[in-house]
Amino acid sequence: MYYFAYGSNLHKEQMMSRCPDSVPVARVKLNGYQLAFNRVADIMEEEQAVTWGAIYTVFPEDLKNLDRYEGYPNLYDKIPVAVKDDQGNSYQAFAYVLTIKGLNEPSDGYYHIIKEGYRDWRIPQKPLREALKQSRLSAPVGHSEGLWRQ
Repeated sequence: MYYFAYGSNLHKEQMMSRCPDSVPVARVKLNGYQLAFNRVADIMEEEQAVTWGAIYTVFPEDLKNLDRYEGYPNLYDKIPVAVKDDQGNSYQAFAYVLTIKGLNEPSDGYYHIIKEGYRDWRIPQKPLREALKQSRLSAPVGHSEGLWRQ
């Protein structure tokens, strides 16, 4: 089964430590969703938006690890997504989405892990910077530090 990563699991070394049997497959785009931060990464439906990410093949033990790490089903839920790689190949995958929507700035450390993941997959950094900018504009005063350090 394919897992669509768009946040800290883009960081290949981190992903392999969490899910040692997973296999990195391809850099992909998800149409109709916008990257956002609610202290942690999320994707939110937005008709004209595109979210960059990557897909990994995951196996049952990996899925258990991911579910535990992502706080499924309380913090994150799972949704089916259709993504395309740079050659136009389509993949059916699943992605985690936050159960409570909002915009709040991530911690510096968490953001840095995602930025490294973007470099790992050669993903353009502009959408990541834009998501951070939006989270800062929307964050409540005095709440710039993330709740979760990942």
